[in-house]
Amino acid sequence: MDATRGAAQAERSANQVACLRFLAEADDAQTVGAISSETGLSRPTVHAVLEDLLELGLVVATGPASVGPGRPARAFRFDREAGLVAGVDLGPRGTRAVICDLSGRRLAYAEQKLDGSAEVSLIQRALQAAADENSIELERLRAVGVALPGVIEANGHLRASLALPELVGLPIADLLSKDLDRPVAVDNDIKLAALAEQRGGAGLGYSDVVYLQIGRRLSVSIVLNGVIRQGRHRLAGELGAQRGMRWTRNAQRGQLIWSSHPTAEAVLTAAAGGDLDAQAEIEDFCAQIAGRIATVLLTVDPEVVVVRGGLARDSGVLLRPLVAAVENELVFPERPPFVASALGREAVVLGAVGNAFDRFGSDIYGVKDYPSPWHRIPLNT
Repeated sequence: MDATRGAAQAERSANQVACLRFLAEADDAQTVGAISSETGLSRPTVHAVLEDLLELGLVVATGPASVGPGRPARAFRFDREAGLVAGVDLGPRGTRAVICDLSGRRLAYAEQKLDGSAEVSLIQRALQAAADENSIELERLRAVGVALPGVIEANGHLRASLALPELVGLPIADLLSKDLDRPVAVDNDIKLAALAEQRGGAGLGYSDVVYLQIGRRLSVSIVLNGVIRQGRHRLAGELGAQRGMRWTRNAQRGQLIWSSHPTAEAVLTAAAGGDLDAQAEIEDFCAQIAGRIATVLLTVDPEVVVVRGGLARDSGVLLRPLVAAVENELVFPERPPFVASALGREAVVLGAVGNAFDRFGSDIYGVKDYPSPWHRIPLNT
């Protein structure tokens, strides 16, 4: 009996997902006949599913879809703004917040600079700022994803962070969940950026992705089989945790030090503009980091390497010498393609909101196994 009941519930959930996905992608309200035709479900089944979705508040009936002889058919649409899902990126220089509707469409985005020390309350302030700028009511919020620099435990505690030492040891997820009265998912910023690139950016279509970010620090994250590689102790990709390890000769406590210009972005921009000193520095930099990058590639053997460094228009001046330097470290000719980040500086906050959809889908929709709307999240619409 239990097996029969379980099979029936699984079929019911699958039918709900099929109907809701169709309505979520449709621009206009759809009739039962149209839903039946597109999903392959019988009309009685569609009627039953719509009753469930109406009760959950996920769809609304919009009235007759046509006029004329006979009884006009009712139409139904996905009530995408019935709930909200948000993501916040908190770093040492400020916050970014994005708010999406239930279909993943971006409704609000805001950035704030950090003045003074970091506090957990900045995450809520970032959410409120994004909401206020776009006249959004946060009462509709159903889940939040947060990105932080550092080692994040599975329960959302910040275990270690050179960038935000003030928050180390705090149960970030618990504190925020209590204050917001919503489920909160917290993870490492670079890991979430890698996930966002794999799901909806330059790594789209690949299951195994290595993400390399070059800025004030050099950071690596890995996505395998479409899932962030965390490791047993949540330390996967934390190459800087090795004693005495330096990416470059003059790096200081993980910070990259540049000589021709003050920041990586400035160096890359200058190199793209023809600055010979900047170009030489980038080539030397790539030669220094190539050995460790090659080690990662031979350990993981990914399908693609996504690289973020500077502005998108300047990516070529980094990718070309980096690829050449890595190839010099490899015995075998096979290597993954190196591609520029498609999401840029927004990758982290988009990964945060996508992670919230992934982690709390059942809470967000009330429908089991409804897929996260990653295909819509990166769109600035």
